[in-house]
Amino acid sequence: MATEIVTISPTYRFMQRLSYALSAVYSSKLNPIYYLGAITVFLLIIDVISGIYLFLFYKVDPKSAYQSVEAISSSPIGSLMRGVHRYSSDGLILFAVLHMLHMILTDRFRMFRWVAWVSGVGTLLIFIVIGLSGYLLVWDERAQLTGLLTAKFFSVIPIFGHALMSAFLGTDVKNLGGLFRILLFGHIAITILLIFTLWVHVMRISRPRLFPPRYLMILLTLYTVVIAVIFPAKSDPPADLGKVPFSMSLDWFYLTGLPLFKVLPLSLNWVVFVGFFGLLAVFPWLIRGRRNPAAAVIEDKCEGCKQCFEDCPYEAIYMKRVSEKEEKAVVIEDKCAGCGICVASCNYSASVIPTVPYDVILKEVESLKPELLVFRCPFGAEVKEREGIKVYTLPCAGALNAVWIKDYLKHTNGVLLVSCDGPDCYFREGVEWTEERFTGKRRPRLLKNVERGRVRVIEAPNVVDVSSDIDKFLQELRENRIPEDVTIISRGKLNHILAPVILFIPFLSFYPLTTHRIDFYPADKALSVITFKYRSSPVRKGGKAYSKLKHMQAMQNIAVERSPIEVTFLVDGKPLLKKKYDPRGLRKDASIYVYEEFLLQPGEHTFELKVIETENPDKTYTFRLEREVKPATSLAITYHEEKGFFTLGGM
Repeated sequence: MATEIVTISPTYRFMQRLSYALSAVYSSKLNPIYYLGAITVFLLIIDVISGIYLFLFYKVDPKSAYQSVEAISSSPIGSLMRGVHRYSSDGLILFAVLHMLHMILTDRFRMFRWVAWVSGVGTLLIFIVIGLSGYLLVWDERAQLTGLLTAKFFSVIPIFGHALMSAFLGTDVKNLGGLFRILLFGHIAITILLIFTLWVHVMRISRPRLFPPRYLMILLTLYTVVIAVIFPAKSDPPADLGKVPFSMSLDWFYLTGLPLFKVLPLSLNWVVFVGFFGLLAVFPWLIRGRRNPAAAVIEDKCEGCKQCFEDCPYEAIYMKRVSEKEEKAVVIEDKCAGCGICVASCNYSASVIPTVPYDVILKEVESLKPELLVFRCPFGAEVKEREGIKVYTLPCAGALNAVWIKDYLKHTNGVLLVSCDGPDCYFREGVEWTEERFTGKRRPRLLKNVERGRVRVIEAPNVVDVSSDIDKFLQELRENRIPEDVTIISRGKLNHILAPVILFIPFLSFYPLTTHRIDFYPADKALSVITFKYRSSPVRKGGKAYSKLKHMQAMQNIAVERSPIEVTFLVDGKPLLKKKYDPRGLRKDASIYVYEEFLLQPGEHTFELKVIETENPDKTYTFRLEREVKPATSLAITYHEEKGFFTLGGM
């Protein structure tokens, strides 16, 4: 045919080899690779249900959060639900990433699919944020160190600065308590936001697969429960605001980026983070590709039956009212995938597409009179033309109109359709609609006076050799051994032993990948930390009244600007820090937060800290201390308005 059709890529062919091998175990209808997105959604539902149960017994207070989590874990049901919550969370990340890779390798992320891709990237990012906030709420050493490292990450942004870090080390429990409430609210609110992002993800898709087949749902639920029973979810030791944890159990599904903090500056971590997700978001536009020409509707021929509107996999067709009693189908070109499924949906030849020239094909068939007429999907098995066999490639198996079969069979002994592997249809529903049309379950159907046995469908991906199936069909036609009905050949046998075993393998990785302990500070060094909140003296004050309403007027003058401070820190007489810190806020009238870390050799050290208000030199604080610090311990110097400077940890 004159118009070129988009064909299979090498990466797609690689995925077909893998998926077709699994189809031999699961059958095409139950192959997990074809339901990766649906599996992610199903695990998300399990995660939400178990999370609601845990929320009922959780105490939103850093003083009792850890104890409430441990109390939940002490009961059999609580331990089970906590394990299910953790491992279903890990599972949804794993399958979401696999789903994304599958979309990339099978070239299902560009052009008319860009909305699904970009919203999918956003959904993955939301998954990570939810998981991160969930880990912080446990308030063990993993939560404290995760919070501290995340706060460092955000400290690059001026609006945050050092304020967040002070919440995870020091004496400001009220600040941490407020942060906990925000985290819990965010954990729930962002989960609800997922409903919106998932809607956007599928809004251009008709009849999205939101759930995997029942067989897979049963296995997924069973395996999540089994892993939760065998490997109960456990906490690290409780968090201590007086010391910095040197290591933690790392969940590689959610905390993957944290180890980068050990080797890259914070600014470069931002480059990696923004660069990675930015690259993913614009990925559909970085790789140029061809698309099939869009379909069109001949308005004069359209009878308004709505079949093309119902069959379109991407909602690229809508019904336009042209009169009080009449509607006509209209194609939205930007959404059209060029699959030709609408052409096969029309009984009246109103839907047309250049890649499916019915009249041209019919004339050639009339002239050649081949023994076997073959139509194939470009992603299906290759079929070479030889004597007696004529092959046409359609944009999709679903583009073959069942009504045309009667005309073709007048000039050939049989019609063979070679499609891709069932649920793996590049255009989602092409193979399914074809099967239903040929078996009489969907309009337009094969006409009644057609010898149905002379029509055959082979579901086989591009990597499969179907020559033997073709020879067998030819032999049956020659010997007039024609079945009564259409024959559909697919991998439809489930291996009841291997299928459960293979799907269980990913779940076995959840425990080791969530309990792997990693050091974030050298275990042979000690850590000295300066962390405090300081409210400096006013430099300038405003009036008492900030409102005409009496009850909203200030009782005394309000500071509209405060003095910066200069912090000098010496260890053994050597200056490690001399830095100026400005008050926070647009008017520089809020408290100053300071957080600095220094790695030291273990042993006896002399520490000297000096803080001076640059605009009020008489306000000077000096703190001196001699202390022996041991390996893998921290010494934090903090400040309280009533106590002055003092230390935490270092024992």
